[in-house]
Amino acid sequence: MNDRERTLLQQLGRTFRAMHCAFEAEVGIPLPRWRILHLLSERPCATQKEISLALSMDPGALTRQMKALEADGLVARRSMPEDNRLTVASLTAKGVEFVSNTLPTRKAFSRSALEGLTAEEISCTMKTLSFLEERFRSDS
Repeated sequence: MNDRERTLLQQLGRTFRAMHCAFEAEVGIPLPRWRILHLLSERPCATQKEISLALSMDPGALTRQMKALEADGLVARRSMPEDNRLTVASLTAKGVEFVSNTLPTRKAFSRSALEGLTAEEISCTMKTLSFLEERFRSDS
């Protein structure tokens, strides 16, 4: 790996961490938790396995995030009576209200983050990031 490639990967990591910090500061919740809440707002009841697959999230990391969301009263989880290995999650009334109240802020955050980029720059960035994602997934 040459210095330019190393610098690119380091920049990718810094950008990812900066995005997460800015998102939490602006929206008031860590991005992984927001993604779970948003998914559950669109899919009112889902197993943790379904959530993990839909969000490409490690099951262990998902469980940690779900416990925090449950402790905050935003998500309710229950075991399926017919199969105790399956845990189903849904938004609580507080969770529904939270998503509804923060959705405009999340949309504004996304608009602001990409403001000033041309369609060509976005397309090129998407192509590069998709390539890297595919490479990372095939290497693991």
